[in-house]
Amino acid sequence: MALLKFIKKYSIVLSHLGVWLGFLTLWALTVFENPDSEDILTTFITFLPAAYAFYGSNFIFFHFLPRRKTVPFVVAEALFFISCFIFFSLTIHLLRPLAYGTEIILPNTMAAWLRFLANETLWMYLILSTLSLGYYHLRQSGKRAQELKVTQQQKLEAEKGKLEAEYAFLRAQINPHFLHNTLNFFYAKSLGHSAELSEGILTLCEIMRYSLESEEDENGTVLLSKEVEHLHNVIKINQLRFSNRLQIDFHICGVLNGIRIIPLVLITLVENAFKHGELCNAEHPLRFVLEVNEQQQVSFTVQNKKRKGPKEISQGIGLDNTRRRLEAAYPGWHELIIDEIEECYSVSLTIQFHKSEINYTAPTVRVRSTSHTPISFKNDH
Repeated sequence: MALLKFIKKYSIVLSHLGVWLGFLTLWALTVFENPDSEDILTTFITFLPAAYAFYGSNFIFFHFLPRRKTVPFVVAEALFFISCFIFFSLTIHLLRPLAYGTEIILPNTMAAWLRFLANETLWMYLILSTLSLGYYHLRQSGKRAQELKVTQQQKLEAEKGKLEAEYAFLRAQINPHFLHNTLNFFYAKSLGHSAELSEGILTLCEIMRYSLESEEDENGTVLLSKEVEHLHNVIKINQLRFSNRLQIDFHICGVLNGIRIIPLVLITLVENAFKHGELCNAEHPLRFVLEVNEQQQVSFTVQNKKRKGPKEISQGIGLDNTRRRLEAAYPGWHELIIDEIEECYSVSLTIQFHKSEINYTAPTVRVRSTSHTPISFKNDH
């Protein structure tokens, strides 16, 4: 186990050592000169041309081969071969004699230079480029294997996440349906005992029914009028909880003519106000303002005074989730502004709809109302 960890951690270093051991083996089998003595300097200068050829070829292979452009690759190889010839000439005819303390002898004829080009430069260039190419393919194979492993892992995780989501969806479907049916039973039993209790149970049933059957279309949107009805039911159930002591100013103005919106966005802003706002202050009521203008622009504003005491625990999807959903559904066509001062908090959401997104065959809902209690709708067909 320790050996495998060591190999995995230093795989690149080990691969380089393997390449150089292979080169040294070839060099030992083909070298024609055997110096009487070797030291670090002379050894370094001896193998400096090999390192230059190997890592230079490596750079060209890793830089040009993945791009699959033949002409730039051939040009780069030609230029690199010329640079190898110059580098080998300087190293072999100048640096190596200086290191060994021998006489510097340069080829003095064109034939001698050509022999050096063929016997020294070309031979070493081909050997080192071949080793470098093998190393390149080794690295690429490892990279492809790692990418394939990561892709398979991602697929497994995605499949696992899908199964978990399906299970969570099934669980969410079973429990609310059971609760909805139970509430209907309680509603029927409470009719003859308490009008307020039966009204509260019926309102809670409506809230549960909307959560289960929100009538989303293929784009995941619902009618704005249905969203507003859901808001009223949530406000109504909270009024019943607090014996109608909540001070709420809910103002709606405009024509809700077939406008569809992603669900549970407005209710998130309302729940946030219930969670943090002062609920029973007549001088500073919770203010909810929904406006739809003639340009099919929907604006929803929530204002509340901050509560100093304990706050309600909200089970909503949260403002962060709302921001992401709005960005995904209305990129560049919405604005969410949060204004917070010491005592007050307000959130303003504006969405610009296009005429093509509006179903004009849907019932027209015209509302203009201000009330401290939940308001009712009037449908004009």
